[in-house]
Amino acid sequence: MFIKYLSLKLLDFIRCFILFYLLKHQGHESFNFSDSFAKNFAPKEANNKNQTPFPSQTQKMFKMPQLILIFFGIIVLLSPSLSTAIQSPGLKIIAIVLSKTCPLPDGPDMSFDSPDSILKSVTNPDCPKHGDKQLIQTAIANQGSGPKQVGVEIIIKVNSKELKTKRHRKVYSIQAGDKARVLHEIALKNTGLYQISVRIWDTNFKRIIVNTTPGGERYFFIASPQDVEVAKTQLASGIVVSGKRIISPLRFDPPDLRWESVQILPKHALRGEKLRLRLNLMNGGGDIVKDIVAKIQYYNVKQPMRKTVIAMPTTRVMAPGEVITFDLEYVLPDDQLLGNYQIIATVDPENELEELKENNNITKSNVIKLSDIKLLLPTDKFIFEENGLFLFQWDSLAYSEFKIQVGVDEKFEDTGSYFDLPQGNRWIADKELVPLAGELPGMAMGLMRSKEKNQLYWRVIGRQASGRQAISGINRFRITPVSSDSS
Repeated sequence: MFIKYLSLKLLDFIRCFILFYLLKHQGHESFNFSDSFAKNFAPKEANNKNQTPFPSQTQKMFKMPQLILIFFGIIVLLSPSLSTAIQSPGLKIIAIVLSKTCPLPDGPDMSFDSPDSILKSVTNPDCPKHGDKQLIQTAIANQGSGPKQVGVEIIIKVNSKELKTKRHRKVYSIQAGDKARVLHEIALKNTGLYQISVRIWDTNFKRIIVNTTPGGERYFFIASPQDVEVAKTQLASGIVVSGKRIISPLRFDPPDLRWESVQILPKHALRGEKLRLRLNLMNGGGDIVKDIVAKIQYYNVKQPMRKTVIAMPTTRVMAPGEVITFDLEYVLPDDQLLGNYQIIATVDPENELEELKENNNITKSNVIKLSDIKLLLPTDKFIFEENGLFLFQWDSLAYSEFKIQVGVDEKFEDTGSYFDLPQGNRWIADKELVPLAGELPGMAMGLMRSKEKNQLYWRVIGRQASGRQAISGINRFRITPVSSDSS
């Protein structure tokens, strides 16, 4: 095939050279083929006195190479048709057949994109639908006298744009007088007007031999949800142009992706605990948007440049006004730095989508506190009744033994301003404690009177088997004394 290709190129070069020589010769010598022919081959016994006399022998010898050159020049100039005839392989595209054919349009006032056609294509069981499989069949006939080896290509276009990832290319060997059947199945993932055509190449897919003739292509239409909605509106309005009910071009505002809300639980997390995230993403624009990607990260508020990716959720398509909810879970590492954290959510992080607004793709959560011990009850600023139940609760995943401290010093720096529960060197494995009446409210009320304070604080100390300890945060609480007036 490579030698054949070089031969064709050489033939083109010779053709151009001969044509250039003839034009140049004609311009310089006023050479005329008919005159030259008459001068060299007219009979001697011509009776016309005005006839041009025969040239000398030298002139004849000079003209003969020119005549030969002209003769071969004509042959070479005619060679495109000859070479085409020689190269014509006698190949023919028999037909293009589809496994799903839609009998539309089925009326003189309808077109592929008319509201009637679009709505019928959705309800007609014979019509291909979005997400279906379409089997394309064609046959190539070898009408020549010898076997042929050719490349066959099935071309898929949607809305006049070729989908190269869906095309089919393969080399087939066809015996003389025989046919090759070609099958190709495609998934109808795109919406719009499909056009199917066939092309025959040489085996290297460098030179086209036969194309589908105009009118031989096959068409079918896959309607999008937006096409259906617009078709219903247009059909109801009864818009008719030139006797044909059509869909007029509509312009929509671009999509606009923004976060509606970000919810994180728990708000106070422990190292090793599972975070539960719920994020609501909304398309507030006027058009659909496809292939949406989001990036969810968290970071310590003291180190905002060191972000960790939690997840990269995606969604295929969002209609205008639609809200998508991402429910995610993430386990915080046991060695995560303690402190305050925030979740940051970014949609379209690579800025690949065209949107109405580009500055509303990022949102942040409230601050999440991360510690090894978290206080549950009493909550901050809680108020106990003096004769009520005093219950303290906390949680921890990293520590197994605990005691609480209650005092009037908000920083727990003055050892005379707080006391331990249980007292002394005792520790408890439980994560809750109900003090004795003499401890609370007794000891606490006495401490407030001696220090002239009316505000109490509490915290928890945790201890591991290795002896390592950790201290929780601090919550405030009050005790409302019982009135001395018994009436």
